[in-house]
Amino acid sequence: MQELFYADARYLRLCNRRLMMCRPDVDPSILIHQDPQAWEELLGWSCIEAFLEGAKFVGVDNLDALVEYSVSSPSAMRLVLAGTKFSGQHRQEWEDYLRGKLEMGARMKFPKVEAARRDDLWIQISPAYMLLPFDETKRRWQRVAYTLLKYVPDIPTHYKPREFISALLPPELRALSARGYVWAASIKSRDRYNDALAEWLYWLDHARLPHIDVKMDKFEPRTPIDSFVLSRRRFVGKIGAPTLPTNQGQHG
Repeated sequence: MQELFYADARYLRLCNRRLMMCRPDVDPSILIHQDPQAWEELLGWSCIEAFLEGAKFVGVDNLDALVEYSVSSPSAMRLVLAGTKFSGQHRQEWEDYLRGKLEMGARMKFPKVEAARRDDLWIQISPAYMLLPFDETKRRWQRVAYTLLKYVPDIPTHYKPREFISALLPPELRALSARGYVWAASIKSRDRYNDALAEWLYWLDHARLPHIDVKMDKFEPRTPIDSFVLSRRRFVGKIGAPTLPTNQGQHG
């Protein structure tokens, strides 16, 4: 009888931990952002403890291992987070994510400069969309990221996508960041800028997302024009990106 009491008490403690209110100061894309410090500061320990409780079934028991598992197996994280309760300004984004809904577009609006026009280049989906299983979302990828699928027909959202995609993308595509992430984002494709492409290039280089690195004062410029991101932080996020003087009148 006493053993049953202790078992029930342990079960209740586990339930209470999963039901702790998680109040993240960041959108779900942090789940592919390989920086434990950002998780600690932007998620907070109430979220992290709830996530760790859910990750026990895959053998994860500390923050570093949790971050590694999440970045390596992004589409598995919905199972890990199931049952977690969210609050705060990002509550709806996290709840939508648990229901299988995510915004497809770039999480960051880069400043814009004069750049090439490439109508053959079409990647309008954020790497954050890998948080949903590819086999459930393939039609959307085909519609808005056919350039990526040309080289990576099946995005491995379940296991080490960064390593896999890095190995398959041709050097000329990766080289688009050589003139800067801002320049890559400024490339026009069918009259649309390539902020999502710039996000991919940054994430493939650093295993982190640029809008979160800006929040953490860790954004890594590739060229001098990228430094404009750091000096104009108020333009980062869902507000419109500024247009640099060399591109006045062309940003819409």
